[in-house]
Amino acid sequence: MHFTRSLMLAGALALSVAAQAQSWPTKPVRLVIPYAAGSGPDVATRPLAESLGKILGQAVVIENSSSAGGIVGTSTVARAAPDGYTFGFGNNITLAVNKSFFDKLPYDPAKDLVPVAFLFDNPYILVAGKDFKANTLKELVDQAKANPGKISFGSGTGVGSGSHLTGEMMKAVAKIDIVHIPYRSGSQALSDLISGRVDVMFDNVNGVQQFLKNGTAKALAVTSAKRLDILPDVPTMAEAGFPGFSAVAWGGIVAPKGTPDEIVQRMNQAVAQALKTPEVVQANTTMALNPRTSSPREFAAFVAEETAKWAELVRISGAKPQ
Repeated sequence: MHFTRSLMLAGALALSVAAQAQSWPTKPVRLVIPYAAGSGPDVATRPLAESLGKILGQAVVIENSSSAGGIVGTSTVARAAPDGYTFGFGNNITLAVNKSFFDKLPYDPAKDLVPVAFLFDNPYILVAGKDFKANTLKELVDQAKANPGKISFGSGTGVGSGSHLTGEMMKAVAKIDIVHIPYRSGSQALSDLISGRVDVMFDNVNGVQQFLKNGTAKALAVTSAKRLDILPDVPTMAEAGFPGFSAVAWGGIVAPKGTPDEIVQRMNQAVAQALKTPEVVQANTTMALNPRTSSPREFAAFVAEETAKWAELVRISGAKPQ
């Protein structure tokens, strides 16, 4: 009797969840960006949120929650009710790096969040100030080996950032001794790069392209597997002498664990549709972002691979929170 009643309750619950998923969404959807308004992730995601609202028939409202490493905003998503009305932006920092960088996190990316959809990836560019003597990656490496500890590299968002760990990866594979100088923002790092107070740095295309255009900075290599259409004359790190070197920033959409699979799939399909809208295509082109689509399972597998890769970079760097 009790067994039959339990089966009936389980069946009713399943039907209720299915019905909710079919009618979803019936109210505005919250999209938490764990970075400040006006930041790269925020600017990149706003056109997508607007297009998603039109596709879903309900507003997708961005909520910014800035904190070091995106921890507070990502925790907000992880703790939210898994009802399909809270999603979050996750990237290589919040979903991969932080797990190895911090001894304790208030969330576990693998256990508390569900990968929903890939959005884009964004390679780094190794840049130097116009007066830096090296014009190629080989020349940089040769100079570093001839002058250990004398060349510096900056990182735009401090210790443990993607730009910092990519610099550590270069140090390891090239076997060079260059000094890391962390900055609070990319603009501060780039300002010192232009003035010659720091020699080189890794940054994204959007951050450096104006300086490349006006000649105050020069690109030595890109970290993507292929050359960028926007910078066709700049070689990849692999072409410049380091086969297999690949490190890109990336971003996607996640949901609280337990969000119904039907809703996850519908949001995944809506994201794929939004990435093709003219507004989002134009925004991605302007920011030199490479749009990517995937199933939730494919995105989850990618996050797992990236978590292992960035964990090794954290280990190599010896980086600790400051």
